[in-house]
Amino acid sequence: MRKIAQLLSGFFLILVFVASITFSFFNSTPIVITFGNWAFPAQPVSVWIIGAFVAGGLIGLSLGMGFLRTMKSKSEIRRLTRQLADAKQEVSQLRTMSLKDL
Repeated sequence: MRKIAQLLSGFFLILVFVASITFSFFNSTPIVITFGNWAFPAQPVSVWIIGAFVAGGLIGLSLGMGFLRTMKSKSEIRRLTRQLADAKQEVSQLRTMSLKDL
């Protein structure tokens, strides 16, 4: 069963490779992409489209793997740790005070 899965995976990769080569061959007209004042150098249409797919895939993978969620959790832990330290310090100060000071 594992051999069949490897064979199908290899076939799929070869199919994607052939499709991308064919796509690149038929979409070779150079275009310039501009964003406001930025003008990127002229590249074939296929480069821009494949680049957009790769960038989207990388962004999707990073979001799916939870990098942002992990960073958010770590900052929340740091914030709560500081808050706990402040609360402990306040409790120790209140314990040392006498009732007359209150």
